[in-house]
Amino acid sequence: MRKTGVVVGALLTAVVLVSSCAGFNPSDADETVIPDEVMLTGADLGDGARIADGGPGAEHPLPPLPCEPPTPVASTDPPTPTTSTDPPAAAAPTGERTINAAVGRYHVYEYVARYPGGAGPALTRLRDELTRCARSGPAESWKVLAVDNAGLLVLRDYRAGEASDAYYLGHAGDYLLAVLVVGDGTTDGDPTLASDLGSRALARAGGSRGEVTPPPTAAAAPTWSTYQADVTRVRPGPDRRTLLLDVDLPAGHPECARNPRITNYTEEPGPDGQPDRIYADVAVDSARSGMVGGCPTRTTRQVRLRAPKPIGDRLVVLNQETWARQADGYRRCDPTVGCTPPADHCDPVWITAAVQGMDVPRNSARNTERCDGSWLVLTLDTNSAACGVGGRPGCEAPPSVHRYFLHWESNGWRIVVRTQGHGCGDVLAVRPDFPRKLCQYLPTTR
Repeated sequence: MRKTGVVVGALLTAVVLVSSCAGFNPSDADETVIPDEVMLTGADLGDGARIADGGPGAEHPLPPLPCEPPTPVASTDPPTPTTSTDPPAAAAPTGERTINAAVGRYHVYEYVARYPGGAGPALTRLRDELTRCARSGPAESWKVLAVDNAGLLVLRDYRAGEASDAYYLGHAGDYLLAVLVVGDGTTDGDPTLASDLGSRALARAGGSRGEVTPPPTAAAAPTWSTYQADVTRVRPGPDRRTLLLDVDLPAGHPECARNPRITNYTEEPGPDGQPDRIYADVAVDSARSGMVGGCPTRTTRQVRLRAPKPIGDRLVVLNQETWARQADGYRRCDPTVGCTPPADHCDPVWITAAVQGMDVPRNSARNTERCDGSWLVLTLDTNSAACGVGGRPGCEAPPSVHRYFLHWESNGWRIVVRTQGHGCGDVLAVRPDFPRKLCQYLPTTR
């Protein structure tokens, strides 16, 4: 069994954003101290993350231990002597530091160690361990997802493949860095988040990631599957029959995306006198979209849609989303109010859109009590569908009715206040300009 100090020397590191710590010179710092300027900050982590000192428990090794078996259950038996075949120990770091923070559904840890004279050899040793010990046992395995000039992105499966951790490991000058992302409320870490935060950590240490490439492998031929590609922009092409579509695709590996294209093209008359429509799907082939961490980045590619005749003002429906011509481009139509929203703000279409934007059960019974185009009074019974559509035997759900006062703002209704009280008191306390004639006789809800 190898000593822990050897493992610490083997460790770390992070993916990189090209930047540097303003005014910070590593050579000016105490070699036994990891300065605050090198560590990730709340601004790097986002979501109001609060950073604390300390690392993960034994189940999540940091630094990584690819050649060590998973931590066993504590035993009172004397240890069994072993003969190590590991390479000679690397130099130990002169300083180490670990911090952690909750970020959304994940817990993030950063480990930084200092190796005066350069941390490259420590990272090289870790790369060697990942090659030699990629599968250290039936309950744990390690896989390199991507490499770059400064480090590598690694996925660790544990609990016999039922859970995973994501690491970014890298080096910048004297510093080795490891960013670990562990699921918090989910069983898997997020390699994309580890890659992004690794980049930020590397930049804080004065490093740069460079080009990301897949690791060398002798894997079998990939299996390609077809997926829908997300359209992010539509604009006219070089002639009247062509549209240029920007599509968002998975990236970070040659097998992430190929052959983005138009499929299932049809043309149909528009309903009820509306403009004719062009229907098409936008597809792409990928061999890694279903692989955790297989495509850690995104890219934009252009696809051309060519019609048999001039497109004109026809609506274009791409992957069930409708786009309409405006000025020199196209806009995505709202799925509820459509491409030509009703001029009457009290139209049921606008009220449906308002309810869909509320945090209420989808099929809550509603009643429009007042509406003058600028102000809306609406009641919702959030228990109306508790027993299913039409109810079911033995199920009783007492009404839970609230009144909503809403104001029209540019392109939709916005909630002013929710209440169960009568009359105008609650709404006037928030909006004194609310018309009294719309609220003065309203009863209490229940």
